[in-house]
Amino acid sequence: MYTIDLFNSRANEYDSWYSKHPLLAKSEEDTINALGLNGIGLDVGAGSGFFTRLINAIALEPSLAMIKLAKDRTWAVVSGVGELIPIRDSSMDYVLIVVTLCFAKDPEAVLREGARVLKDNGRLIACIVPLESSWGMQYSELGSRGHPYYSRARFLTVKWVTETLKGLGLKVTSYVATLSKGVGEYYEAPNFTDYTNAGKYGFVCINAVK
Repeated sequence: MYTIDLFNSRANEYDSWYSKHPLLAKSEEDTINALGLNGIGLDVGAGSGFFTRLINAIALEPSLAMIKLAKDRTWAVVSGVGELIPIRDSSMDYVLIVVTLCFAKDPEAVLREGARVLKDNGRLIACIVPLESSWGMQYSELGSRGHPYYSRARFLTVKWVTETLKGLGLKVTSYVATLSKGVGEYYEAPNFTDYTNAGKYGFVCINAVK
């Protein structure tokens, strides 16, 4: 991943976003909880472990500064990148990837590796800020102006992630999403939506089964 330097230098600042925006953070937390993840799982690009702690998963993270934060939030942390996951084939009940794809050097490779480490019938969940949403457009605009985080991000569409997962042989089964009211500070409960409408939400978790 080409953003390791960014997260090493700004780990605490990045993590503080959740405390500064509690309504948005709660919306995203509840969406992750609504996924109903069980078993032994992996959180790819776990960052500070903010979401990892909700699902009691193994955190995979390349930034040493983020790893230090994540160690206080989950039971196991592995140093590594999503493009080359240091875990054996068919060993995970689920793989969760939250907003990591937009910062990855090769997002397709991250999804491919996620599928590799899944057991048969395991779940791969990719949560994104869709490029086509008002949130994705706003963040992209901020990135073009040199925002420290969004200038490093390449936001993806729901279509791209869905088609890539299918191309890897996975079956896309559902979309769980929040933040449909546009950019702002508010809470919204998670919604189960469909492919046609998923891009209208600011935070979308695309569920696929191996």
